[in-house]
Amino acid sequence: MEWMDLEGSFSSMSLAMYAGMDNKQNTSALSRFVSKRSTRGFLGSLALLTLMVGLFNSASFPVVVAKIQKIQKIILDGVVFSKDPEIVYNRDEILSDYENRISEEFTIPAGLRDRAGFWFDIYTRYDSMKKVVHHVEYPWIVFQVVDISDIINSPTPKARWMRNLKADDFVSNEVQSIREALKEMARTGRAENELQESLATALEPLKGSLKEKAQAAAKNVRVQTGQKNFFAEGLEVSPIYLSGMEEIFREHKLPIELTRLPFVESSFNRHAVSKVGASGIWQFMDYTGKSFMIVNDHIDERNSPFKATVAAAKLLKENHMILKRSWPLAITAWNHGPGGMRKAMKGAESEDLAHIINNYNSTTFDFASSNFYCEFLGALYAQMYHEQIYKGLEYEKTLDLHKVKLARAISAKELLRRSKLAHEEFILFNPDLKKAVDRNASIPSGFTFIVDNKAMAELKSLITKDIRPLDGTKVSQVDREDNLSQN
Repeated sequence: MEWMDLEGSFSSMSLAMYAGMDNKQNTSALSRFVSKRSTRGFLGSLALLTLMVGLFNSASFPVVVAKIQKIQKIILDGVVFSKDPEIVYNRDEILSDYENRISEEFTIPAGLRDRAGFWFDIYTRYDSMKKVVHHVEYPWIVFQVVDISDIINSPTPKARWMRNLKADDFVSNEVQSIREALKEMARTGRAENELQESLATALEPLKGSLKEKAQAAAKNVRVQTGQKNFFAEGLEVSPIYLSGMEEIFREHKLPIELTRLPFVESSFNRHAVSKVGASGIWQFMDYTGKSFMIVNDHIDERNSPFKATVAAAKLLKENHMILKRSWPLAITAWNHGPGGMRKAMKGAESEDLAHIINNYNSTTFDFASSNFYCEFLGALYAQMYHEQIYKGLEYEKTLDLHKVKLARAISAKELLRRSKLAHEEFILFNPDLKKAVDRNASIPSGFTFIVDNKAMAELKSLITKDIRPLDGTKVSQVDREDNLSQN
């Protein structure tokens, strides 16, 4: 029995345990190890291998340990053995927060691990060209991933909307094939072709006979579009806002992890407006926004990232107080409402979110509500470990901006003119004033808005004493000694 040089064999992706195993066998075995999503199994095998070698050759034990530790470090530092760039090889380590980057309050519960892992994959593995066909009740049961990139990137049809329709038809046909295959398996209780065999494999982790599982799955097929590219865009934009948002949440004595919720709601898209009218990076509905902000025909503070963050802090804190000081419940209430969550807790006779998801049956507690907290966890862990996952990001520069307050009322276009900011800059800093500028509406006295250093100097005669500065962020609030209201 002999032990080959680990460093030399590692470069060719082969490890020899026994003299009887040739390099081809070793390479195949190692490839099977590292083709998995996580490195954990492989690292555990290396540790076990170390002990085995030590038993047979105690003299070489320290050397072997040192070399295996070196290999382990290389793996965890991001060496990718497979050519598949979509796989996050330290996925399980990240979901276990192996570098302790996340507060214990947001440790992923065992009962939600698979569900949160599904959303982590949606944000980190699949881009919008991938349509993930999965089980509604058990989203981590993935039936097929449909790639539409060839259709979308094709030169024909020339119009993009026609290619979109073609892609939609293609996905619909694939989904229909899956449903029909599941129905046939529910009838026969067998997998009789390649598609059915792959579906049977996907259903293996669930309890029950194949017939029972296929029958239930046929009624619960859903398609989720991958979000990796949108999430990456949010990562590039978010540095402008995150430090200021974190400071706001600290002031409200809230965990800063909550500031990652906009990755779920909008991927930090400043112009995001939903089909039902939710607006801004936090996606506040009109009626909710009015409880915390100015929302009228001319001014919509839901679209101001920092003003909406203050409102979000107040609402989340309120939900947390109402719902047994449970963040899983409070964050789910962001989507389902605190009243709805109280009803769910009563119906499931539990305050545990995993138990509620598994046992509470209600048409209102739908897929979006039951998955919202796990979407947040997936996004949180993806963002907190983003440098290990996303490559080549171009982050937007943090701006040196200031939050100032008007000493008197003024028309929007006059405020823009006197700031000497370009129209695009002014709206970038103050998206809540877009309609006001377009309609030249009056901006009331005491209204707060955002400017850069140069504009602040230009508007010296219009701004009044404001509240204390925000520490630790480039977006600061001006505390002026003078209260000037003259022209």
